[in-house]
Amino acid sequence: MKSNPIWRTGDRVFLEGITGTFDDVSVKDPTIVNVDGKWHVFYTGRDATKWRMGYIAGKELTDLKKADRNYMTSLNGGSYFCAPQVFQLKSKKTWYLIYQSGLGATFSTNADINSPQGWSAGKAMGFTDGIDFWCISDGTKIHCFYSAQDGSFTIKKRSTLVADFPYKWSEPVVVATDTFEAPHVYKNKADGKYYMMVEDIRRYFEIWQASSLDGTWTKLNEKWADYANLIETNEHWTDQVSHGEILRSGIDEMCEIEDINHCQVIFQGVVNGNYADYGIIPYDLGIMKNY
Repeated sequence: MKSNPIWRTGDRVFLEGITGTFDDVSVKDPTIVNVDGKWHVFYTGRDATKWRMGYIAGKELTDLKKADRNYMTSLNGGSYFCAPQVFQLKSKKTWYLIYQSGLGATFSTNADINSPQGWSAGKAMGFTDGIDFWCISDGTKIHCFYSAQDGSFTIKKRSTLVADFPYKWSEPVVVATDTFEAPHVYKNKADGKYYMMVEDIRRYFEIWQASSLDGTWTKLNEKWADYANLIETNEHWTDQVSHGEILRSGIDEMCEIEDINHCQVIFQGVVNGNYADYGIIPYDLGIMKNY
């Protein structure tokens, strides 16, 4: 893969909501799929005090800025619910949202991704030792990668059989060290390998590689996507490359992408400032490309 790609980003594609809404401080942690020619985005919305989840959709990525916002009131994850991942489980033709909440690792289901209030109330997956949960299948098992919350700066992984998902998880194993959070893992169709994009605490993306989901992970580039190799082609809207997702080629739990050397990433960014608390950093969403 390219060792040091150049990234380009244009205008922001989605901004915080109007005063008094659930996302009037920031919009962040996006997950995205394209279904029948329409982009579906689930995201964390932040007001002055709470983290909650929203949904938008549009035929073009540039349509997201004017899309209707949906506060996902059908979810019930205790005191908060945020940092989603969305996919359709092939065997059940059912949509899953995986996210963090007061229940720990949490899931909700829906028969129709177009129905934001059709999601079931959150249910616990059975473990609470992390954040930023990401599920991906190798066809036999589903693996859940997440950021440990024990001060170890590690990424951990649990696994379960596809037939048992989203329950009966294995004990955790450490797959990456000296790193931070938001691990997103993909099967790269161009070379058949797996790539894990991880956000460093200094707000850039590392990239890791493995030959299988049970294999050993090797860091390929500490600063695969960093502001230093990001070109803003229009407005200056970010000094960070923070929590994001590569646009997938499919919609299911295999989490496939066409080519990691020729991809798009939806990510959160912000101009650096003296923000009193992480919760009130005014993140917006944009798209960057490495081609």
